[in-house]
Amino acid sequence: MNRMILLFLFILNAHCWAQTPQEQINKVIIKQETDWNKNDMLSYADSFTEDGTLINFLGLFWKGKSEIINQFKLINDCCIKPTQVKFDISKTHFLSDKAAIVYIKETLIAKQDYQVPGKTVRKGNTDHKMITAVFVKQENNWKIRSMQVTQIVPMPPK
Repeated sequence: MNRMILLFLFILNAHCWAQTPQEQINKVIIKQETDWNKNDMLSYADSFTEDGTLINFLGLFWKGKSEIINQFKLINDCCIKPTQVKFDISKTHFLSDKAAIVYIKETLIAKQDYQVPGKTVRKGNTDHKMITAVFVKQENNWKIRSMQVTQIVPMPPK
């Protein structure tokens, strides 16, 4: 009888601690936000599959986790280190139990003045982007297979 009670408690405990696919994906996005804000781009890129792709807001196409890491290394000092990011999940569409499309609102704030080609970004400047990410489940983990980042440009007043 005691074994049955222990087995029941074990199963109940395992079920209570199991995360839903949405919670697992949320965890990946929260980790990316934390990694960006800690300036740990190697860990940030670890959220991608080995053959993952990223199209940044300038339209540059990065293919494979190693290229994503290398490109982030190239722009880290100028464009990542002086910023802070906030990700908010807008919507998730599960295509199957192993694939999902996630729409994420990005808010990027300059922590200090910094130079980019053609202009100086001032401390406090805020950019908004929309991210479309395709997640796949590999070996029980959700990873980003493809990501596209689109700059949101406010419409000029009429």
